[in-house]
Parts: sequence; C-alpha cells; structure tokens
Amino acid sequence: MYNSIQHFNEFGVKRIKKKIKNFIEEGKDLADLVLGLKEDLFKLGRDILKEVLEDMDEYFRNCEIRKQYWEIIRKDKTAILTTFGTLSYNRTYFKHKENGNRQHLVDRIVGVEPHDRVSADVVINAIDEAADSSYRKAGEKATYIDEISKQAVMNKIHNIEIVEPEIKVDKKREVKILYVEADEDHVALQQKSILRQNEKGKRNTIMPKLVYVHEGIDFEKSNKKRKVLKNVRYFGGVYNNSENLWLEVSEYIYKQYDVDFLETVYILGDGASWIRQGVNWLSKSKFVLDRYHLQKYVRVATTHLNDEAISQDLQDALNLSDKKKLTKVFKKIIEKTGDNESKIKAIKNAKRYILNNWDGIEIRSNRGIVGCSAEGHVSHVFSSRLSSRPKGWSRKGVEKMSKLIIYKKNGGKVYDIVMAQKQKKLAASRQEIQEKLIKELKKSSNRYESVWNSNLTVIHKGCKTGLYKELRRIIGICG
Repeated sequence: MYNSIQHFNEFGVKRIKKKIKNFIEEGKDLADLVLGLKEDLFKLGRDILKEVLEDMDEYFRNCEIRKQYWEIIRKDKTAILTTFGTLSYNRTYFKHKENGNRQHLVDRIVGVEPHDRVSADVVINAIDEAADSSYRKAGEKATYIDEISKQAVMNKIHNIEIVEPEIKVDKKREVKILYVEADEDHVALQQKSILRQNEKGKRNTIMPKLVYVHEGIDFEKSNKKRKVLKNVRYFGGVYNNSENLWLEVSEYIYKQYDVDFLETVYILGDGASWIRQGVNWLSKSKFVLDRYHLQKYVRVATTHLNDEAISQDLQDALNLSDKKKLTKVFKKIIEKTGDNESKIKAIKNAKRYILNNWDGIEIRSNRGIVGCSAEGHVSHVFSSRLSSRPKGWSRKGVEKMSKLIIYKKNGGKVYDIVMAQKQKKLAASRQEIQEKLIKELKKSSNRYESVWNSNLTVIHKGCKTGLYKELRRIIGICG
C-alpha cells in the first residue's frame, strides 16, 4: 500500500496541483475541477487495491504453513469491475496436495468468486439505484467510470435474497388505536394472455400487495402540505396466498404492541376480499372503506348530471349512514340519467359497491378515523417504479423488486442483504477448507510449532490495525 501512496505523492499530487491552478486561473466551473480530479483519485483507489491484493498473494506464496498443504501451480492475471473502475491484478493459483482442490486463495479470502466480473460494491450500487430507476440507469450509475449492462443488473435483482431484519423490542408500545391500510398495484407482465381468443394480445397483469401499519398522523413532523405517519411499518410483495401477508402483519403487531392495551385496529382499504380478510387475522379489528374509492364511485354516479344539489344529497346520505336516503337518491339519479344504458349500468354498479361496503362506510361516519392514504402510498411506493411507465415485467422481477422496495422503505440497507447473501454463499467453501486445515494443524502442532512464529513485522510488531487483525485471521485459515 505504501508504494501506491508514495507514487501518488510524487506524481499524482503534482498533477492535482496543476489542475487546481488551472481551475483558479482560467475561472472554470466547479464541475471541471471535479471531473479533473476524479481520474487521478480513482486511479489511486485502483492502485491501492491492486497493491493490497498482490501483497496478500505474496504472503500466501511465502507462508510456511501454506507450503505444507498447498502447492503453487501458476500465476494468473484477472480483472474485476469496482466502483473505481476496472481493477487488474495478479494472483497465484494453488492446488491442495491431498484432495487436489484448486483455488486462488487471495480471491477466496476477499470474497471474489471464480466467475465474478464485478465486485460487491458495484452490485450494491446497481441494486440500490435499480429500486428507484430503470435497470439501464442503474447499470450506468453502478460505477463512476465504467458501466454494466441492464441485463446484468436485472440478473442481480432476480438473484437477491431479501430478508427483513428482525425488530428488537425492549418494551411493547401502548397505543389505543392502530391503523392498517392496504391496497394493490396493477403491473403489466411481459407475457401475453393466450387464455381466450378474444383476449389475444392482451397483457397479463400481476398485483403486488401493500400493507402498512401506523399509529396515526405524527403532527410534530407534519405540515399543511405533507402528512407524516407515526411509526409506520411496511409489508408487501407478490403473494399467492394473502394469508401469509396477514400473518406477517399480525406477528408484527403482536411483537410491537401491547394487545391488551390496544382497543381498536382499523383496516382501511377499497373493500377487496383480500383486504377484508385481515379482519379475521387481526384481533379487535374493523374494516373501514377508504374515502378515495368511495368518492370515485360517487363521481361515477353524479358527475354526468352536473347537479350540485343531488351530489350533496348523496354525500349527506353517506355522511349520515342513511341507507334509505341513499336508495332514494340513487333512484332519482337513474331517473335523471334517461335512456343511457351504459351510464345506468355504471350507476347501478356504483350503488352495488357502496351497499356491499356499507359496514365500512358506517364506521367511518360514526368515528373520527384518520383518512386512508393507501392509494397515495401505492403510487409512491410501488407505482412510481413498477407501473407508472409503459413497461412489461417478468413475474420474478416484480416479486423481487416489490420486496426490495418494501425493504428499503423500512430503512433496510442494500449493503446488508448483498453482503449477508455473499457471506452465506462463501461460508460453505471456506468452512470446508478451514476445518480440514485446522484438523491437520492440530495433528502436527508440535512438529510445526516454529511455523507459527512468523517474522512478518505487521503481525508481531505492527499496530493493532484492521490489516493486522485480518492477517492474523488469514494465518489460521490459509495454513
């Protein structure tokens, strides 16, 4: 590492000073200085990485314990894309003397697999960006110099394993009212429907579901333009069985809240059967029809008449939960509509929807319930990425992306899931080799006791840095 930094001090600093001088004298834009410095600084990053990896490889070549079990086959050159650009370095190919296993030990130690072409930091950048924009843009922003293809980004998304971190609770929260809001998005799939001839060419759709739990509006953080929900937690994705989704929600509520102190759980939504199903899963819960969908059907029934009086009558019937008055108003609306059969059909459909969800309307009018924001949340959480632009998704893509979006909304870091998956994959191969080496070293501990007394300065006389600790660990693994 010292060589790369020393070289930068001798030559790189001079170039930087010259660029700064030109920037000041020529009165250039700040962007010119940023772009001018970027190349030198990224090259320094690549030089440091190259030196660290090749120094580690050289240590393995000279390691006495390694010589007992691994023999050198050859030295190879490889390249891997990092955030700093493409990194090229040399490393040694070893063969185990007993089982014939062949590996580049330095790659194994630093988590580079045999067929890796990009480092984990690039994968993290790509996945993080892909959750908010297109695969193409994610590939462009994954690294500061080069880029990866949108196909490569998609493959990384498809292969991630997203596990929501366990929430630790010291004491269950005591609240009297909880709100559970739910809705779904409609996402177009790439495959075309061939189920019916009259639907030939029609795109299939998939509906990722969204449920979020909160304690109402946080008035301290809210303002006139934007309402902030208090202690909100998101759940969702593509579910073949909605019971699994409600099971996740119920387990969260049970772990987070004192259910004995809790008085009511309001489930707000559009009345879909899967949303109403939540009442069977959450104790003390009541369904509430969200205002957005209610008003949508009110507009369907009244807008064509352009009659404020009849619109107000319908609204009064809903606000008072007066079913008789509602029926009379709908009768009057149909009479005024005339012979327009398609419109009459839409009006009757609106009436049917309202009556089918009357229980959810009654409870809203009788209690002061926070307005449902599920439709807006679906737009903000899912639609902006999945369905607002004309595109077709694969089913797996929607499943993974919806889970990734939920994970990030809950404060999860892409770094954690990428590194957890990577470590899980590497653990098996590392453990297999490590156990064999430890077993062999124990058998010959007396004979090779002197081998442990390495003269490597950084191991015995160096400061207790990260490099010191890592090399001590490597000694125990590489043997």
